[in-house]
Amino acid sequence: MKRFGFVRLVLCLGVLSFGIHEASALDVTLSGDASVNSAHASVNYGALSNLYVGNGNTAFLQFDLKTLPAGTTSAQVSRALLTVFVNRVNAAGAVTVSPVSVPWGEYSVTSATAPAMGGSLGSFPAATPGQFITVDVTAQVQAWLTASANDTGFALASSAANVLFDSKENDETGHAARLDVTLVSQGPIGPQGPIGAAGVAGAPGVPGAQGIQGPTGPAGPVGVTGAAGATGPQGPPISFQGAWSNATTYAIGDAVSFNGSSYISLVNSNTNHQPDTSPAQWSLLAQQGATGSTGSPGPVGPAGPVGATGSTGPAGPTGATGLTGATGPQGPPVSFQGTWSNATTYAVGDAVSYNGSSYISLVNSNTNHQPDTAPVQWSLLAQQGATGSAGSTGATGLQGIQGIQGPIGPAGPTGTTGATGAVGPTGPQGPPVSFQGTWNIATTYALGDAVSYNGSSYISQVAGNVGFQPDISNVKWALLAQAGATGAAGATGATGASGPQGPTGPAGPTGPTGATGATGATGPAGPAGSGINAIAYSMSFVNPGTAGTYYISPLFISANLNGNTTLGSNFVAMPMACTMSALNVGVNNYQTPGADTTTITVWKNGAATSMSCSVTTNGNGSSCQDATHTFSVAGGDSITTVFTESNINPFNRITVNLVCQ
Repeated sequence: MKRFGFVRLVLCLGVLSFGIHEASALDVTLSGDASVNSAHASVNYGALSNLYVGNGNTAFLQFDLKTLPAGTTSAQVSRALLTVFVNRVNAAGAVTVSPVSVPWGEYSVTSATAPAMGGSLGSFPAATPGQFITVDVTAQVQAWLTASANDTGFALASSAANVLFDSKENDETGHAARLDVTLVSQGPIGPQGPIGAAGVAGAPGVPGAQGIQGPTGPAGPVGVTGAAGATGPQGPPISFQGAWSNATTYAIGDAVSFNGSSYISLVNSNTNHQPDTSPAQWSLLAQQGATGSTGSPGPVGPAGPVGATGSTGPAGPTGATGLTGATGPQGPPVSFQGTWSNATTYAVGDAVSYNGSSYISLVNSNTNHQPDTAPVQWSLLAQQGATGSAGSTGATGLQGIQGIQGPIGPAGPTGTTGATGAVGPTGPQGPPVSFQGTWNIATTYALGDAVSYNGSSYISQVAGNVGFQPDISNVKWALLAQAGATGAAGATGATGASGPQGPTGPAGPTGPTGATGATGATGPAGPAGSGINAIAYSMSFVNPGTAGTYYISPLFISANLNGNTTLGSNFVAMPMACTMSALNVGVNNYQTPGADTTTITVWKNGAATSMSCSVTTNGNGSSCQDATHTFSVAGGDSITTVFTESNINPFNRITVNLVCQ
C-alpha cells in the first residue's frame, strides 16, 4: 500500500497580525466540497473521493462559519488558514485560490451552475504528491464576518496544473480540507465572583461498565527497502568444536556453542575471546531462543542394583581443571538436509533439524537413529532454548484503575552441555556454509548461504535465491536452528474497583441555521480545456483467496480485495481525453505453488472493453501485455479494472499498469 511522507508548505498571502490577548484555535466545519468539469457541464461530481483542479476542472470548498462562537466579530480573528492535501500530480503548476460570491450545493453544482468567483486571494505551486498546502485567508474570513455574510466558500482553479486533492469522501488517505481560525478575546477579564455555598453531596454513582476495546489502528507505513550491500568473500567451511573454552585456540571457521547460542570464528589464533562480547573475533551463527515455560518431569529411570554400603568419608576438594586436549582433525563440511526423517539414509557431515535443535551425522549409512537419543550416530549442533517457568501473579491494582500486569517469571536454568562425540571419518566434500548475517529481501543468496531471521537460522537450498522470506519459503530455505519458545506471561493482577461517575456538564446552546440561498441560472458551457497528453496508473495487490469477480479502481492502493466484489465506486473518473493504449500485468506465485490463470479486463463506463490480459503461473512469475485492443476515453469517463482467477489456492502478488495517451 502506498504511503505518503507528509510535509506542510505554508504560503503567506497576507500579513499576519497577532494580538496580545489570550488566543484560541477553532476548526471550522467543512460543509461541502465538489469539483466541476467544463467538458461535462451537466454532471455533478460531489460524491467523488478526490477534487480535480486544472485541465477544465475547478474545485469548490464551503465551510460553516456558524460553528464559530455566537457573536464572533472580524476583530477577534487573528488568523485563518486554509489547508488542502495534494493526493496526485498529473502535471505541476500554480493553483489559484479565490472566494465564491454566491451559494452552491455539494450534490447539485455542475460546470453549468457553478458559482461566480471573486478576485484571486493568491496562488501556490502544486508539484509534489503527498503534501499539505496551507494558505492564509485571514482577510477574506474577516470580510465575511464584517459583512455578516454567509461563507459561500473558496474556489481552486489552474490554467497549467492538473492536480487531485483529497475530498471529505476520501476514506483511503482521509485528509479533507480544513479551515483553522484563531480567535483572541477583546476586553479585560472581570473579577471572580464569590464562591457559592457547597451543595449536598449526591449519592455515589453506579460504577460504569468497562468500555469495549477500540478498533485496531491502521497499519504503519512500510519503510523503503535499502540498497543491497556488496557480496562478501566466500567464508570457510564450519568445523564444530563443541562448547567454547577460554583455553582453546580457534581457527577461522571453527564453530562453538556458548550459553545456548552458536558462534563462528572470524580470525585465526582466536584465544580467550568470549564469543558474546567479542564481535571482532566471533559472529553469531544461531541465537538461543527465549526461555519458555518449565517442561513436565521426565519418566523415572529403572532402579540400579543395590551396592554394598560403605562408610561416609569427608568431602574431598575439587580437583584442578585438566589440560586441554589436542585439536582433532578437520571435520567434514556441513551439508544441511532439512528436518530429520527415519526413512532417509544420512552421510557423515549431513545436518538435520529435530524438535527445534540441529544435529550433525557422525557416521555414514545413518538410518532410523533418532538424533536426540543416538549419540554414537549424531552430535548436537545447535540446541533449542529451554522453556522457563510461568511468572508470578501481579499485585492488586489501586481502587479506580485496572491492576498492572504481574512481572515476568525468572528464566529457567540452562541445561548442561553434553559430551562431544568422537570425530567421524572424513566424508565427501559438500558445499561450505557461508554465514551472511541477517536476511535481506534485496540480497541474492547462493547454495549453502546461511542467514538469521526472527531469532532462527536458515540455509539456502538453491542458487539465485532472492526475495523469498526464509520462514515461508520451504522450497528455497531450510531451518538450521529454530528460536526457542517464549516463556508464559505472568498472571494478570486483580482489577481495582471503578471510581464514582462524575456529573454531566450542561449542554451549550445550538446556533440558528441560516436559510439556503436560491440556485443561480444555468450559464453557457465553457470550452474544453487542454491538459497533459498521457497518464499512467499502477496497482499492486494479493489475490483474495475466495472465488468471484473483483472490481478495482486504477487509484486502488490497498493489498486487500475482499471489499471489491461490486462495481460501486471502484472506478476513476478520467481527468482528460486520451487513448487507452496498453495494459501490462505481472503475476508472481510466491507461495503454495499451483496452476492458476489470472485475467485482468479493462471496463469503461460500467461495461467491459476488448482490452484484456491473462497470465498462467505455477510456482513462478510471469507477465502479459495487451497493446492491441486500444480504445478512446473522454474526460470524465469512468475506468475500472476487473480481476478473476481459475484457482484460489496459490498465493499470488499481482501488479497492473494501465497507460492512456
